[in-house]
Amino acid sequence: MLEGGTLVIGNRNWVVAVSVLVAAGLVLGGCSTPTAAPPTEEPTALPTEIPAATETPPAPGPTAMPEVGVPVIETPAPGDPTAIANYNTYIYGGPGKDYAVYGAFLGGASAKVTGVSQDGSWWVVSVPPAPNGIGWVEGVWVTVSGTEGVPVVAAPPVPPTTDMVPPGSSDPQATTLVNTYVRTGPGTTYAAYGVAPAGVTGRVIGKSEDGSYWVVRLDPQKVGAGYGWVGASTVQASNVDGVPVIQAPPPPAQVAPSPPAGGAPSATAFEYVNVRSGAGTCYAVYGVGAPGATAEIAAVSSDGQWWQIKIPASFSPEGLGWVGSSYVVALNADSVPVIQSEACPEVPVPPPAEYACSLESQTPADHTQLSPETVFEITWVVMNTGNEAWTDAVLQFIMSGAGGPLHTGPDSTDIPDGVGAGDTYDANVPALVPTDAWAYGELWQILSGDTAVCEFWVIIDVAE
Repeated sequence: MLEGGTLVIGNRNWVVAVSVLVAAGLVLGGCSTPTAAPPTEEPTALPTEIPAATETPPAPGPTAMPEVGVPVIETPAPGDPTAIANYNTYIYGGPGKDYAVYGAFLGGASAKVTGVSQDGSWWVVSVPPAPNGIGWVEGVWVTVSGTEGVPVVAAPPVPPTTDMVPPGSSDPQATTLVNTYVRTGPGTTYAAYGVAPAGVTGRVIGKSEDGSYWVVRLDPQKVGAGYGWVGASTVQASNVDGVPVIQAPPPPAQVAPSPPAGGAPSATAFEYVNVRSGAGTCYAVYGVGAPGATAEIAAVSSDGQWWQIKIPASFSPEGLGWVGSSYVVALNADSVPVIQSEACPEVPVPPPAEYACSLESQTPADHTQLSPETVFEITWVVMNTGNEAWTDAVLQFIMSGAGGPLHTGPDSTDIPDGVGAGDTYDANVPALVPTDAWAYGELWQILSGDTAVCEFWVIIDVAE
């Protein structure tokens, strides 16, 4: 399915608006955070306190942490089970360092403890903004008190890894500071494709309207939409000053299944999860299940990756849908029927448009700061990604921003030899830096005959 989007490219007094089609293969959305708790087991004999000194902190200790934001943590009342952070540490989505990070737990802060992991090494704390209202902190970094009798909480499955497409050296890009969810929209109420591990870099292709999320390129063979959203506070971004604004996908309906009978096989969501028409990401989305929602399990796929659940007939005529096993906690499901999995068909790669191009690189990069009256050259390397050669082709100046032009040569230059499909062309433009401190920009295009193939721009900052 294709959604119409708007790219807005702006710098001070100049704005270039172009319309694009954004591939939006999966549509997800938001709803209020429920109060239901995840499945628990009866408490077992556990230590009443896990001292922080059970291992030596790595020098200089977990204190030089990235600025990933501090979530709202429920402050314990007198007598409540309590965890006090001995060092700056992280709050995770599960009891392990492969889960997404919800935010920072700063040294000296306290949180209300609501549970403990099965091995006693992680504590569950109350984090109201988190998808299920809870987070997990590692016991070696905190001191706890009053935790006798807190329930053992089953660990949620580790979410799958989502690979971002690596950028070129000068491309807009973002490097993850911590494990972060790659979501289907700019907000925590959108379902996640998976987790991008800390330290990986992806190509940025846009940003949310409020600037709180970056849009990153994903492999369309793995994620049909071809892009996802990561929180700006969880990444270090660079070369992103000129990226366009991409509108958020519309929120989907919330699927609210009827609670299963006691002892029935059940699946409880611990994150926002898509409810689909089949056991695979290629199937249509009926809606989204909210954290804490529980549904009766009817069957499991033969690969064990999907649960078939009972949902209202208003979403599915047969009253059945499918959820990924990575986003729910299943109970009493060992004997449910098995349904043969059918692999999703390969995503067909559409043929290239008759005329199209992609920008491979640009020198200088946008917002490079240059001294007044510097003579330089602008170079765009573009690839012919269409299925027709560019004949009678021209490199054409379109417009400049406030303050006047940068280029010193002609407004139109012939491309005498043409550019074949799959070939690249170096578009070179001589330029001169103006004398006044400002941000200057120019927009250019390639024409093949009377057909506009593509457009590209440059933005230069002039030093004081």
